Amino acid sequence: MTIGNLSPASIVSYTRSVSKLSIFHELSPRDMELDQVLDFLVYLKEEEGLQWRTLKLYVGGLRYYYQEIVGSIDLAGKIPYPKEKPSLPQIMSREELAQLFSGCLNLKHRVLFRLLYSSGLRRMELLNLKLRDIDTKDGKRRIRVNQGKGGKDRYTVLSERVLEELRIYFKQCRPKDYLFNGQRKGSPMSRGALRHALDSAVKRSGLKRVVTPHLLRHCFASHALEEGMNIKTLQYLLGHQSIQTTLIYLHVSEIPLSKAFSPLDRWEEDV
Repeated sequence: MTIGNLSPASIVSYTRSVSKLSIFHELSPRDMELDQVLDFLVYLKEEEGLQWRTLKLYVGGLRYYYQEIVGSIDLAGKIPYPKEKPSLPQIMSREELAQLFSGCLNLKHRVLFRLLYSSGLRRMELLNLKLRDIDTKDGKRRIRVNQGKGGKDRYTVLSERVLEELRIYFKQCRPKDYLFNGQRKGSPMSRGALRHALDSAVKRSGLKRVVTPHLLRHCFASHALEEGMNIKTLQYLLGHQSIQTTLIYLHVSEIPLSKAFSPLDRWEEDV
């Protein structure tokens, strides 16, 4: 399968979708009708019990295959996404985050997780960060995200406190090329190593909950809204294509009324 501007994780996911469809019907997907594709999706939901998010990945892979590879735009458009809505993210409190950071085994892991939370990066965006992506020129503090989800570049925020911690980390660890190296200098940290480091920090901290890299991204979004960040600004920082995705965080954020104001009071001050 020739796949264009997709992340490695998407390539694996999409390839798996097409492969399982072929195995299910013992037939090349190119020779299938829409009904056969729908039968496969019903099987995944009813027999394998796949949830909304996993089914969505399968549908995305199959739609991409039929539209971009086979060239059957009509068939691709008739493969429906599952109707269920995603559950709201379970946000960690600020106290729980502080507890997590205190459980980090070393400086590298502490800086890594604080950067993940404070910038709202996705897991692979963090692991793919290179030293040159930390932009502090001309008094700026920002992180360049190269080829994020959907192949788009963007910038996100760099915490002043985390920047100081990064400078200490750099002096002690001397990373090469990538901001967070794996076992070999110049190579990126692996997803498995990140997962192990986070699991260890959770265990050492005494937290009694599941913590994932993506949960830290959820926390960034929710807490940013609570502190008064504009929803459009947050959409850009998170790299969301649709504002509807960002609006989910309005339902889980505790935005205090003390931050509310009347626009009349604001503009009449200048009259």
